[in-house]
Amino acid sequence: MVKSDGPRILVVDDEEDLLNVFKDLFRQRGESIDTAGTGEEAIEKLQSGAYEVVISDINLPGINGLEVLRIAKRENPDVCVIMITGFASASSAITALREGAYDYITKPFDLWEVSQIVDRGVEAHRLAAENQKLLGELKKANARLQSQEERLKEDVEKATAHLSTLYEIGMEVSSSLNLKRTLVLIVDRAKRLMQARACLLFLADEGGQDFTGEVASGIEQDMVTGVRFKLGEGLNGAVAKMSAPMIESDLNGGSKDEPLLKVGAKAALVVPLVHKGYVIGTIAALDKGGDGFTEQDQNMLALFGSQAAIAIANAQLFEKTRELDRLKSEFVAVVSHEIRTPLTSIKGSLELLSDEKFFPLTESQKELLFICHANTDRLIFLINDILDFSRIESSRMTMNFKALDAGKIINDAMEGIRRLAEQGSLVVKAEVPDSPLTMYGDEFRIGQVITNLLSNAVKFSDPGGEIIVAAKNVEDAVEVSVKDSGKGIAPEDVPKLFKKFQQLDSSPTRKAGGTGLGLVICKGIVEQHGGKIWLESKPGAGSKFYFTIPKAKKAPAQAEGETQAVSKAS
Repeated sequence: MVKSDGPRILVVDDEEDLLNVFKDLFRQRGESIDTAGTGEEAIEKLQSGAYEVVISDINLPGINGLEVLRIAKRENPDVCVIMITGFASASSAITALREGAYDYITKPFDLWEVSQIVDRGVEAHRLAAENQKLLGELKKANARLQSQEERLKEDVEKATAHLSTLYEIGMEVSSSLNLKRTLVLIVDRAKRLMQARACLLFLADEGGQDFTGEVASGIEQDMVTGVRFKLGEGLNGAVAKMSAPMIESDLNGGSKDEPLLKVGAKAALVVPLVHKGYVIGTIAALDKGGDGFTEQDQNMLALFGSQAAIAIANAQLFEKTRELDRLKSEFVAVVSHEIRTPLTSIKGSLELLSDEKFFPLTESQKELLFICHANTDRLIFLINDILDFSRIESSRMTMNFKALDAGKIINDAMEGIRRLAEQGSLVVKAEVPDSPLTMYGDEFRIGQVITNLLSNAVKFSDPGGEIIVAAKNVEDAVEVSVKDSGKGIAPEDVPKLFKKFQQLDSSPTRKAGGTGLGLVICKGIVEQHGGKIWLESKPGAGSKFYFTIPKAKKAPAQAEGETQAVSKAS
């Protein structure tokens, strides 16, 4: 009986008796066998059927066994070909082995030996087939791994691109403390990030119950300012209540009171703006093309919303702080102005009392009036500083710009401070070129800057020291410097100098009085002229303050609003 899973064998020989011997052998083994008497017949069968084993005589009439071998290998490279040869054809058998034959047997042969060779050949064929199968599976596995690797690489690249985009957008949104500009940037970037038709941003009131449309991108601003919702109302209200993002692919199928229907939205992705555990607003992206909003869009907009909430909270805090600062400045200005009026009357009365033509005075009375005069002048000076600071903060300080000679302003300021310097045994010198140094500004205010810097130099210089005021041309400006011979400023104290109400010596026993506004006022005046102010200081070797005033009228540059300070620590 033929084994259904046994190898198919083709025996090729021109001797009928030998073919019958092979038939009997393989049928006894239960294997399927075909025979061919010529090379041509063998080739025809090889081309029409698949065989695992081919046994062929080398010396065949017509097409010989070597050609049969070649055809068999061409049809099936894994076929096991066993050649039959006589002793005289041993060299042909070797040639056959070189061309791919598995083995050869010589006539006369032993059938048991033939069976062993066939078994080994069949096993070799099976192993080759198994190897091919394993190689095929390995190739498929490698292809799957490569495909997964490419997908993973693509996912990583997408994630990296998304994170980079979020980082860049977050940095851009956080760069401004102007609330309106921040909100506009947020909706514009969210719309672009989501590739949506439009984007809306709602902010909550202080109670967190009512939300109002603030800004929009992709639709008219007038349409969003009228859109409102309460906590829990509509898609935005549900997002705010649950503090979780949501996607709605068909707004028309929901409630007719849905606020987003007022702006013609058909689908929406809404994320909450959460800051310190409180929902301060929502962002709604509307109507994305293609397959609509995806879970990946939701995750990305939620991350962006986290950054946006921080930027909004910072801008809101900044605006509240600025408003409080403005109210405080206005209050201080009003109070200072109200105080100055009675002080002026007091000063006039003191001057009248000091006139001995009307009121003869004793020495003790003169001394007492002198002290009153001095303290009144000091109070007026402090109040004027506060009023100037208030005007600078509110941008209400008026300037009378014209062409000025820097040398004349410096000399006038030195004359005004000379008596105070002499009391401290200090020498004040000017280093100004003979040719005029022309700059464009307000004469009184620039003189005020120089006087303030000279007053500070006198206050903080040791007796017997020297103060030098210098001026020179630098590109399109005039640079003025005031150098003292004091003990200098430590590097960590430099940032405090141009901050309001800051004094390096804040102890109750400090020698130098004042409001701590002098340098702040100097900074404001210089910047309103379009110049800048800075200092160089070395502990133990004094300080040198610089400021520049343009030679021609120049608008104050906001980018140069920060005071520059260089500390040369020893």
